[in-house]
Amino acid sequence: MTKAELIDRIARSRDLPPDITKKVVGEVLELAFAELGQYFVRGKLTRNGSPKFTFPKFGTFTKKKRSARRGVNPRTLEPMEIDACDTIDFKPSVELKRQMNEARSASLRESGEPAMTSARKPAKAAKPAKPKAAKPALSSGPGRRKLVTRDEAELELGGEVLLPEPPLQKVRRKASSAASTEAGKATAGKPKTRRRAG
Repeated sequence: MTKAELIDRIARSRDLPPDITKKVVGEVLELAFAELGQYFVRGKLTRNGSPKFTFPKFGTFTKKKRSARRGVNPRTLEPMEIDACDTIDFKPSVELKRQMNEARSASLRESGEPAMTSARKPAKAAKPAKPKAAKPALSSGPGRRKLVTRDEAELELGGEVLLPEPPLQKVRRKASSAASTEAGKATAGKPKTRRRAG
């Protein structure tokens, strides 16, 4: 939805008086979002809290700090530094989540597809907790696929590598191979002796 579409929908609402025009609605929205933007720009992040804006039955916007981190350029696969920055996080309210899930399940019922219900069942009387047996940790990725390391994937494919090696691993291998060749040169001049068991 664009800003113009939002203004149009609000102006057509029957809850507003008929003398409210699109221009007035646009000005009110402009003022509201400008004020929110200035609030988050001026707001200071502290250990105890951060600037928040809560709109009942919609959600909460919170200013957060993203720390600097290392990343990889997807085009060149070169490592790069990503600077620290401030950002805004949004958490939808319980009512909004419920409405979205009800609308989704209603549309699935109309189309005839089986709906996956993730709604919680009503709480029953509390039962004493049973100790659960420890289950082995299974690592699964998207779509319940088993996650494997690069070495495991190479073994499964018979040594065939489908992806280029990340540059950081190449650097490490070069450094480790250089160290091993220097160690080999240092021991090349010394005679090898065997120890006898005894």
